[in-house]
Amino acid sequence: MSLNKIEKDLYNSKSDIEKREHGKSTFNIDENVNADEKDKKFGEEKKDWDNSKNSGIDENRKRVMTIGGIVLGIILFISVSTVVVVKIKQSAFSQSKVLVSVEGNTEAKSGQETSYIIKYENNNRVALKDVEIILNHSENFYPNEIGRLIRNSDRNSKIIIGDLKAKTKGDIKVTGKFYAAENYTVYLQPVLTYRPSNSSSEFRTESQLGVKITTSPITLEINAPKEALDESTAEYKIVYRNTGTIPFDSLNLRLEYSDGFIFQGADPYPVEGNNTWHIGKLNSGEEKTITMQGKIEGNQFDVKSIKATLFRNESGQREVVFGKVEELTKVVVPPLAISHKINNQNFLNINLGDTLNCEVSYANNGSIALRDIIVKLKIDSPVVNYADLSLDVGAYNNDTKTITWKASDIAQLKNLEPGKSGVIRFYIPIKEKINIDSNFDENFVMESIVSIDSSDEAFHSLGASKNISNKVISKLNSKVILEQQAFFNDVVIENSGSIPPKVGEETSYAIHWKIANVSNDISDVKVNAYLPTWVKWKGKVFPDGKNIEFNKRTHEIVWNVGDLENGTGILNEPREIVFQISILPEVNQIKKDIPIITKTILTAKDNFTLNNIKEEVSTKTTLIREDEEMIPAGYYVIE
Repeated sequence: MSLNKIEKDLYNSKSDIEKREHGKSTFNIDENVNADEKDKKFGEEKKDWDNSKNSGIDENRKRVMTIGGIVLGIILFISVSTVVVVKIKQSAFSQSKVLVSVEGNTEAKSGQETSYIIKYENNNRVALKDVEIILNHSENFYPNEIGRLIRNSDRNSKIIIGDLKAKTKGDIKVTGKFYAAENYTVYLQPVLTYRPSNSSSEFRTESQLGVKITTSPITLEINAPKEALDESTAEYKIVYRNTGTIPFDSLNLRLEYSDGFIFQGADPYPVEGNNTWHIGKLNSGEEKTITMQGKIEGNQFDVKSIKATLFRNESGQREVVFGKVEELTKVVVPPLAISHKINNQNFLNINLGDTLNCEVSYANNGSIALRDIIVKLKIDSPVVNYADLSLDVGAYNNDTKTITWKASDIAQLKNLEPGKSGVIRFYIPIKEKINIDSNFDENFVMESIVSIDSSDEAFHSLGASKNISNKVISKLNSKVILEQQAFFNDVVIENSGSIPPKVGEETSYAIHWKIANVSNDISDVKVNAYLPTWVKWKGKVFPDGKNIEFNKRTHEIVWNVGDLENGTGILNEPREIVFQISILPEVNQIKKDIPIITKTILTAKDNFTLNNIKEEVSTKTTLIREDEEMIPAGYYVIE
């Protein structure tokens, strides 16, 4: 029935809704029952209702629930207590409350004693155990071992503190000296290591202080000419000394040249290129000098610089610079100019037996004529063959080792007009052989100096006009001699087989390699050759243990000789090795002298001239003339 229908029935006087019967409720009280009885009946019904709600929980279950609540409360109490204890314990130590620092000057002079204070502090509520300070520093700092400081190595020291109580602090004074290059920064890094008394873990706290070095313990200077003539040779002296109290190792010196400077030589000679020296150790108070020569080329009043750097390579090839210095030389172009070249070079390496082409050039670059010019060239060297010196013009004086040209030789020298020039050409013969009487007879140099002079010209800033000169330096390469011999009848290794060689029969030979070295020490000496495929390596070598190798796949023989002093093979026996090979001739080799070892090559490096040496000897066959006991018929293969 809809709501609208119900509403109409309620308000309709003719409706029968009031006459309808409805169900009786439990809580409907009979109207005939009095009030007391009504209350009594309602109370009994309410009691029945309450009993029905609790009828599902018995007494045992109630007891279990009560005990569970108590246990849960205890667990909760213990958990909360534990957290509280841990929090309190943790708050007793914090790494951030342990401090270390180093205080002192951030600049120091090299070699001067300096002091620093290392401060440490424990702001925790617990003590610290096994407290130590590790002071890390570069090898440029030398701390004094006083008090509790113990030097572990060149790079760190140790200070033992022991126990450090809660809420306490302390400090340690460290003294020492820095030995480093000017403007170099050295770092002091204290590291505090410790263990909290309430923990077994080890902790560390660190700090750092940079110290800039304001002076160097090594002084460096260049003695250079203030002025130099164009095309002339200038001399430079590089002086370095250790003013400190300790030695320095592994030092190097490097020079940098400006354009227009041509290196010509030095004493001692550089070990890398023409500008780097390995100095090595420099003791306290020690002073050393490098003398270097170079040719100056430039225009009037050009300035040429030379820079020197003294340094040491640390790990990772990082350079620690102990000194830098620069000097300048002004170029002066005189009206009268002179220069010369040998083989068209200002600096060269030469060999025994060479014939050198020398050209002397002179010119008047001024505005007036110059008279009575004299040109001189001095060549004083034991490597020159003066007896074969041939001059078209000029005169040679053996006492002074000087060639002189005057107007009587070259008419142009009587009166050299402005802008005029000339060239003098001749040849310089070098000896085929030089005397080596001891190991001191080494590193020969031919130094030639040409000068020019005029009665009309003088240069007050440079001295008399006769000082207008030019130098060329020629260094003699060492003569290295490689000899290869073969013997059947050998005094070192016994051979066997058929002589002459016979098809199908094995014949062995002894091969001798000998090396002689004349005037300079040489290094990285190596000799190699190949055996033809039909030749067998027998494995016998004398002296036994020499560094010789044979490659079975390539048939290459390599003898690693190493270094050879000058005079080897002249002052003493040559360096020699002997090894055995054999052949088994085939029918296609009948009536032939067959190769038993190919062309042999020696390579090495000249330590004085830095020249790469290469010597060769030709292929050796069974045509062995050095074995005097073999008859000519023994050279050729037979059936």
